[in-house]
Amino acid sequence: MSRDPAPHGRELDRVRLRVAAGADPGDVAMLGERTATVVRVATEAGSPLLAALDAAADAEDDARRAQRAVAVASAQGRAVAIGLLVAPLLLVPFLGRLFGIDLVAYHRTPIGMVTGGLGLSLLLVGGLAARRVVAAVGAPARPPSAVGRRLLATVGASVAAVAIHPVAGLVLFGVALLRGRPRPAPPDPAVADAAELAATAVGGGLPPAAALRLAADELPALAAPLRRLAFDLEHGDTSADLPPGVDRLADVLTDADRLGAPVGPTLRRLAADVRADELTRVLAAAERLPVRLTFPTALCLLPGTLLLVGAPIVQVGLGVVST
Repeated sequence: MSRDPAPHGRELDRVRLRVAAGADPGDVAMLGERTATVVRVATEAGSPLLAALDAAADAEDDARRAQRAVAVASAQGRAVAIGLLVAPLLLVPFLGRLFGIDLVAYHRTPIGMVTGGLGLSLLLVGGLAARRVVAAVGAPARPPSAVGRRLLATVGASVAAVAIHPVAGLVLFGVALLRGRPRPAPPDPAVADAAELAATAVGGGLPPAAALRLAADELPALAAPLRRLAFDLEHGDTSADLPPGVDRLADVLTDADRLGAPVGPTLRRLAADVRADELTRVLAAAERLPVRLTFPTALCLLPGTLLLVGAPIVQVGLGVVST
């Protein structure tokens, strides 16, 4: 996989040369938190650093590729959303000066305050909805229980919003349905880090259970299942209910112990598979992002802009016709 040439690539080359020469790797924090963690574990376990550095660099590359995909996919939608949010501030004074009409004064009238508040609420809801849609693409997939709780909360907010603003309520309800559809629980992306750290520790001569505990110390989110898996491995029973991804890690370690096979390469393969699955999920979500952004744009942002800009023009036009 190609790496960014600068500055990450140059610094990685320097660190690899230092390690190859038998020198201290130096400060690796600038290479990313994941790389720094792998080097720390490799140093503690006495593992070879070059393989650990390359695996960590590939993981960092996957993360940056996913971030770039989301940024590119959302660029057009964000530009349109920002344009619609800023348009009323620019168009109302400009059109007023162009036609010699005080359009701003309309929004100081009672009816203008009502339409202005409606338009601003549409812009606010649309902007927040668009931001949440973009943020959801790069976020880790939630387990079904979290999705269900979030769906109930959003549906409740939608019902409350319908009473105040029907369009906003419908938008929130649509977002809830889109984000709350039942899906099989994907592996936690942190499982890839756990497998990578365990492979690094095993490469230094640690037994799998000790390697898992060392990985658990670096991964608080997976600390409990990793320590439970380590305990089960020591007692020969890995039948406990484990989170998605960790159960596959348990199968790999159990099969390796039963067959007497080296477990390090298989753990690295497992880490690469989990990262690839997560990258595929993010890239697929990024491809759907422009379509999903059309809903808050078409239902909230565009009507809000038209209301703020068009209402004073219509009011002035009706006044001219009546006279």
